[in-house]
Amino acid sequence: MRLLLLALCVVLTSTSVLAQNVDVFAERVSMDMNLLQAMRGEVTIGRAAVWPTSMPALDGIVNNSSDAFALWVRGYYHPVMSTADTTATLKFAENSDGRFRLGRFNDGMARLQIDASLMARGGTYALDDSSDVYALLRPSMRFSGSLFAGSFGYFLDLSNGVRLAGTPSLIARTDPTLGRTLKFGIDEQKFFDRYVGYVQYQHPNFRLRFGREPLQVGISPIDNFLHSINAPMMDGLLIDVPYGPVRFTSTHSLAEGTDTSGAAVPSKYIATHRVSVDPTSWLSLALSDMIVYYGRGLDFSYLNPLAFFVSAGLGTQDRSVTDNSMIGVDIAVRPIKNTMVYGSFIIDDLSFSTLSDTSQLGNNNKFAYQLGASGVFEIADQPSMVTLEFARIDPFTFSHRGMYASYTTLGAPVGYDMQPNSDRMALQLRYWFTPRTYIRVDVDYTRHGENLLDSTGQITIGEDPRFPGSGVPTPVGNVGGDILRGDGDFLVGNRFLRGNVSFMRRLNLWFSSELWPNIIADVRVGYSNRNGGNIPGSFLFTSLEVRVGY
Repeated sequence: MRLLLLALCVVLTSTSVLAQNVDVFAERVSMDMNLLQAMRGEVTIGRAAVWPTSMPALDGIVNNSSDAFALWVRGYYHPVMSTADTTATLKFAENSDGRFRLGRFNDGMARLQIDASLMARGGTYALDDSSDVYALLRPSMRFSGSLFAGSFGYFLDLSNGVRLAGTPSLIARTDPTLGRTLKFGIDEQKFFDRYVGYVQYQHPNFRLRFGREPLQVGISPIDNFLHSINAPMMDGLLIDVPYGPVRFTSTHSLAEGTDTSGAAVPSKYIATHRVSVDPTSWLSLALSDMIVYYGRGLDFSYLNPLAFFVSAGLGTQDRSVTDNSMIGVDIAVRPIKNTMVYGSFIIDDLSFSTLSDTSQLGNNNKFAYQLGASGVFEIADQPSMVTLEFARIDPFTFSHRGMYASYTTLGAPVGYDMQPNSDRMALQLRYWFTPRTYIRVDVDYTRHGENLLDSTGQITIGEDPRFPGSGVPTPVGNVGGDILRGDGDFLVGNRFLRGNVSFMRRLNLWFSSELWPNIIADVRVGYSNRNGGNIPGSFLFTSLEVRVGY
C-alpha cells in the first residue's frame, strides 16, 4: 500500500503541465487563434474541433510564438501558465503582465488566481410596434488554479445578476444564453445566477474533468450538432485523450428535461463519444455517437467510455423503447492554405429497407446534415474570415417519440440551435483589428415547417388517420417541427417542410473591444423578421455591455 501511495504521489507531482481549461465565457482570443492556425496550416485542421482546450495545449503554443494572438493570450493567462513567476505569499490587488489581478499565488506546487468583474448591460428592443428598454447588472468572481505542480486543477466562476428593467422573455431574445438560465429565462426572476465550476486531472495526453463549463465539439465556426458552445451547460464527466493524430472525447452529463406540462423529467442523462483522426495536417475525420436516457440512475452501459451506444441501447427491451441513440460523421479538409471545407451528417434513425419510401413506413429515417466553407484573408495586415454554411434537420430529428428523450436540456438543443423540419443558409463575416478587438456580422435565412396548432396554441388533436372511424385521438398537427415533441411521427409521411411554414431572416452585428486592460466593451445590434408560421413578426434590439475586470 505504501508503494502504491508513493507511486501515486510521483505521478501527481512529476508532471509539469497545468490542469485547467481556457475560460470561454471571458475570453475567446485563444479560440480564434486556434481556428486561424488550423486554417493557415500551422496545426492540423482538426485541432479546433474540441473546445475549450486545456492549458497545457495552450501553454505549448503561446510560449513559443511571437504572433499577436499568442502574446495577448500569454499575458492574459500568465499567472497560471508554466512561465509564471513564484511568489512567497498571496499577493493582493496588483498589476501583473499589464493586468489587474485581485489575488495571485504560486509556490511551484500550488497556484491560485482570483479575479473579480462587474458587468453592466443596457439596450433597447422593439417587437413589432412595441418597444422598451432593459438593463442588467452582474458582479462575478473567478477562482482558478492547480495543485501538485499542475496535475490537478480547479476552476470556479460565480456570478449573481439583477434585472433592473425589461421583460425577461424579450431580453432573452437579445442573448440566448440568458434565456437558457433557469432563474432568468424560465422562472423570470429579477435576480439570476450562473456558475462555471469543475475539477480536472491533466496529463499531456489525458484530461479528466468533472463539473460544468461551456463545451463545443465540432469544426463549424457557426454552430455544431454534437455540442454547441451556446447550449445550456450541463454537469458531468469529460474524458479527452489527444494522442498524435488520434483524439477520443467522451462526455456523460446530467440534463434538465421537462414534459409537455412543464414538469421536470427525472434523471435525464446525455452521453456522447467522438473519435477523430487527422491522417494528414489537411484532413480530419471523426465518428461520433450520442445517447439520451431518463427515468433511472446512471446506466453503466452508457457510462462505459468504450461502449457503442446504438448497440448498448438495443441490448434490452426497455432501453430499445425509451432511449434515443444517434450517430454522426464529421469531415474537414483544408484544400489550400487559409481555407477549410467541412461537413457533418447525423443519423437519428435508419432503416435501409425504407430509405426511398415516402409513406409513413419511411419515417424511421431521420437525418441532419451541415455543409460549409471558410476562408481567411489579410486586410490591412489583419486577419478576416468568411464562412458560408448550409444546415438541414429533417422532421422529428433529435426528438423522440417518448418525448422525454429529446437531445435537449432546459428545453434547448444541446447541439445546433435550430428546430427539426428546418433548413438554414448562414453567412458569417469576421475582422480582427487586434486580437481582442473585432467586428462580426451574421446573416442567415431559415425555413421552418412549424407544427399545426389549435386556437389555444396547442398541437392539433384529431382522429388517427391510419384507422378511420376509430375515434382514437392523436397529435395530427405534429409535423416534426418541435424538438420537444417526437410523438406522432408515424401518422403520415414526414415530408420536409410540411406544416405551417415560416421564413425568417436575421442580421446580427457584434463589435467587441478591450478598450484598456481589464475594460471590455461590446456593442450588438440585431434584427429578425419572420413571415408565415404561427408567430410572424419582427424584432430589433440594441445592446451596450461594459465589463470591468475579466
